[in-house]
Amino acid sequence: DYLECVQIDNYYEPPISFHGLARTFRAAPHHSSAIYVKRNILTSTFIPNKYLSRQTFDSWGLDFLLFGNGYLELRENRLGQALTFKHSPAKFTRRGADLETYWFVQHGYDTKPYEFETGKVHHLIEPDINQEIYGLPEYLAAIPSVLLNEASTLFRRKYYLNGSHAGYILYISDAAQKTDDVDKIREALKSSKGPGNFRNLFLYAPGGKKDGIQTIPLSEAAAKDEFLNI
Repeated sequence: DYLECVQIDNYYEPPISFHGLARTFRAAPHHSSAIYVKRNILTSTFIPNKYLSRQTFDSWGLDFLLFGNGYLELRENRLGQALTFKHSPAKFTRRGADLETYWFVQHGYDTKPYEFETGKVHHLIEPDINQEIYGLPEYLAAIPSVLLNEASTLFRRKYYLNGSHAGYILYISDAAQKTDDVDKIREALKSSKGPGNFRNLFLYAPGGKKDGIQTIPLSEAAAKDEFLNI
């Protein structure tokens, strides 16, 4: 939960970080793909016109689904007649302290907040139960699961690329094995570390017992993520 929408200069900041929402958008494939499907369905039913193009509607709809806010700026000709609507990215658009004006805020070198002309910005909001200044997306409760999925995927990727972990223990109790053979097996295991360590090892043991040579796995596929139990 949050305390308030903080006022900075002449505008309010959103109750949660829109930069954080933008980062989580591509954190997991099942998160971004669901939003894209909704956006594509909306775009497929839209009929372009002289005021609103399909591309503008596409960007506007994606912003609304991702941030819970969608902004369109009305552009007029010199006679004051409606000319077209232009999309303003929700990530950088802020609502003024008077709740009537809107600002485009993109901090950087030699950049300053730009104030839109009053009454020329259409603000589409996904209602929030705690405030009426900004909208919030409906998927907020799923963000912890998205980040957990991202963290586990990155861990598994690093685990695979690392390749220097112990995948199993080779346990030899067969007295039929010669010391030279054991040394060769040890060298073969050492050389199998690093990238491409998931390889087979052939061992010939004539006259050996059934359980004289065993492999004890440390990282089986059974030890996989159990998000449901977590």
